[in-house]
Amino acid sequence: MNNKEFKYYLEEVLKDSEVMKNEECFKLISNAKRQLDAGEEADIIAAKLSDRISYYLISHCYKAPKKILALSKNILSAPAKQRGLISVPFWLSNLFR
Repeated sequence: MNNKEFKYYLEEVLKDSEVMKNEECFKLISNAKRQLDAGEEADIIAAKLSDRISYYLISHCYKAPKKILALSKNILSAPAKQRGLISVPFWLSNLFR
């Protein structure tokens, strides 16, 4: 996911009335948008946000605004992708031992 597309998703979620009413969800998304505006990579932010949304869902009996759930589905693969990229150097280092 590129930065522009991810920013669009975040802005759409922030405009949702259910998200605006839920202070905790609003903070999660606005912090992610702030990090994106500061120049961090969308994939890294998406991975962190995915983990935070998962924790939020667990701690709130899997209840969240619909836009948060939709965003969560869109960024679901971000943590796995990030961990996969991190592990490539370790795979390569084992080839040369």
